[in-house]
Amino acid sequence: MLPEPFRLQIPSHRQILNAIRIHKEISAADLARLSNLQPSTLVYILRALKEKKLIEVSRINGELRSAGKPPTLWRLVPETGYIIGLEIIPNEMRATVIDFSCNIIHQDHKAGFDNVGPEKLIAAVDSYFHQLTDDLQLAKKNIIGVGVGLTGLVDRERGIVHFSRKLELQNYGIEAKLRGLLGLPVEVVNDANAGALGIKWQVGETAPVEPNVIFLTLNEKIGFFGAGLILNHVLYEGADGTAGEIFASLPTLSALYEQAVLNKGDAFPLVRLLTQKGKIEIDDVIACARQGCEMSRSIMGQYQDFMVEEIIRLVQLLNPNVFVIGGDITDAKDLLFDAFVQQVGTRLQQIFPTGVAAPKILFSRSGIYSVSLGATALILRKIFA
Repeated sequence: MLPEPFRLQIPSHRQILNAIRIHKEISAADLARLSNLQPSTLVYILRALKEKKLIEVSRINGELRSAGKPPTLWRLVPETGYIIGLEIIPNEMRATVIDFSCNIIHQDHKAGFDNVGPEKLIAAVDSYFHQLTDDLQLAKKNIIGVGVGLTGLVDRERGIVHFSRKLELQNYGIEAKLRGLLGLPVEVVNDANAGALGIKWQVGETAPVEPNVIFLTLNEKIGFFGAGLILNHVLYEGADGTAGEIFASLPTLSALYEQAVLNKGDAFPLVRLLTQKGKIEIDDVIACARQGCEMSRSIMGQYQDFMVEEIIRLVQLLNPNVFVIGGDITDAKDLLFDAFVQQVGTRLQQIFPTGVAAPKILFSRSGIYSVSLGATALILRKIFA
């Protein structure tokens, strides 16, 4: 359950609060036009929200004066509370902290966690959470809630992970465990659905809020290309929360590397880097590709081919307005974007000579934090929806 100031029982109060959130600053006159509420009702709502310290007068906007008194602009009170979004990846955690006005105040990621398996995962989240809040000097009483995104088949309504191969979870009530451990409201969701919710709620994203948006996340450590589906403005999760889990396994980096050595030989910077480090990750491949390594560019090209084919399948099935791509692959936007969009357009033209326009394709501005940022929307929707 949310802390008392954020438990708004009256729908019109949530409607006005959300309008202020979306517009950042807005006058009472504009709120009245948007909500169709009577001026007296609106005045009452604004007073009630102000008494709860949820909104405040931002400024008196003299620039908008047409005649008489200039309008008062309202905004959310940023320091009223904070929301933490977490993404759990095998052996890694990522976090985004936003204030009540949805400003990002901190982002952080750390590797080296032993977080595979129920007990180890819960212990790792507890450790990371307290390290994060201690570093930020963020008191528990100031935290509104925690949203968590993780790979696997997640029943968001019941807070249960039905199955996560990478995190070794099965029929696990993670939400109740974390809520009891942290002593805070906790909501959990599949990682791709978290990214999709972040777009729907316009948290850190500039993607147009079209009716049908698909968020795609690609993280080499997870090994799958996951989809979060916004259909007719609503997150579609399917009967058991498994919608979007329709993809073939991502080619492993080690398999792509071995194939590249067979095809191109071993006289490349990526091979030398592997010799030095003992292993390579997707960040290493991207960095070497950016420096002109032909082997690394070949590997990135194979990732691109895989992504294109999955996007084509989704266009054929759902015909969305927009794709937003998040996860580790966003670091390679400068290497992939132009050729990627062109390849999708060419393939669609081959399948649909007329009548189907290529969807917009965007890389998330939030990069590797697109899921943890989106996870904050799990708490936002409890307050504003």
